[in-house]
Amino acid sequence: MKTIVINNQKGGVGKTTLAVHLAWYLAEAGRRVLVLDLDAQANATDTLARHAGNASAAELFRPAAPIPPSGMDGLTLAPADTSLTDVDRSDAAAIPMLRQNLAAATEHFDACVIDTPPSLGLRSVAALVAATHVLSPIYLEDYSVKGVKGLLQTFVGVQNRYGRSDATFLGLLPSLFNSKSPRQRAHLEQLLRDAGKYVFPGHVVARDGYAEAVAERAPVWSLKRRSAQEAGREIRAVLANIVERAG
Repeated sequence: MKTIVINNQKGGVGKTTLAVHLAWYLAEAGRRVLVLDLDAQANATDTLARHAGNASAAELFRPAAPIPPSGMDGLTLAPADTSLTDVDRSDAAAIPMLRQNLAAATEHFDACVIDTPPSLGLRSVAALVAATHVLSPIYLEDYSVKGVKGLLQTFVGVQNRYGRSDATFLGLLPSLFNSKSPRQRAHLEQLLRDAGKYVFPGHVVARDGYAEAVAERAPVWSLKRRSAQEAGREIRAVLANIVERAG
């Protein structure tokens, strides 16, 4: 099972929007998709609520936790709840549990998408250990761009600590990009110069259609407004590239 983790220790970079759209895209392509919402803010849980299964995300940090598919349009959500905040205070033995439980669910799912919290706690580390692929959306402003080195160091550090040299870093994905902003265009050029080989080809443009999609709990490309249709074409191209690179 391909396990794609959407990770950045900074909030407000579009992780959840990307995660839920990737899940919708995979399900529409006929994949059996499991979505884990590891963020206690539970935004992905709210958006995908009708796909909630019988196992919560917090339960998957316990030994031998089953993940039965919900059977709703090819999507199963392991929702966030308030007990997720207790996971970060768990013993480090909980870290490999997530990977073990996902491995046991391989017969039921073709792909897993994990939305992570904006912090490097036990939940995020466990997600990186469980990942087959990691994608990091970034916002092209000063503090976010300066954190790029830390993102890469975190990925490599977790890989080395837990022996996951087989996981693939898909790249840094410029997100919420304002193409009319000279500052953001300059930051994108700087990012390409400094970390070009780690930058994912393409970007997610900031468009109003995404807020509407989240409110409607539906993929942006299914909405009728022109801005939503433009956003849909753009993000589907990015998602197709992600799926191709993840094999």
